[in-house]
Amino acid sequence: MTTGEKIKRIRLHRKMTQKELGDAVGLTANRIAQYEMGYRVPKATLLEKMAEAMKVARESLLENNGMAVSVLEQLFWLDEEVPGIIKLAETERSGMMYNANPGFSLRYDDNDLWPVRPPIAMWFDFTILDDFLRDWAKVQTLLRDGMISREQYFEWKICWPNSAED
Repeated sequence: MTTGEKIKRIRLHRKMTQKELGDAVGLTANRIAQYEMGYRVPKATLLEKMAEAMKVARESLLENNGMAVSVLEQLFWLDEEVPGIIKLAETERSGMMYNANPGFSLRYDDNDLWPVRPPIAMWFDFTILDDFLRDWAKVQTLLRDGMISREQYFEWKICWPNSAED
């Protein structure tokens, strides 16, 4: 998702008009439309003002923002474009030990909610990314369990990493 598409999506989530966002950052509605359509690309200082005006983390508007953060932001936006496409689950240590080249598999209980093909699991040996994903998994569980709304879930993602647990 481009920076312009992210600006528009968040602006609409905030129920702001292009004029209101423009007024907040010192631009016209037409200029905001140009950024949203990708005709123009906002500089870092303007992006900071937009993030502040829309009360989101600046990182949520960036297209490339560091390896670990970028991976998670891309996954967040994929999850917005196709809601529910990403399923996160925390793992538990089994107590069994493996050598340096483990042979293992994850098991799941088949039911009507699974896709036609068995899902593929992926994890990272990258502590900071694992921590980010664990925070996200907790919030996704709250959504799945009905403890938060889809809007609150989106809010958490667009304010991340400021919304993450310490």
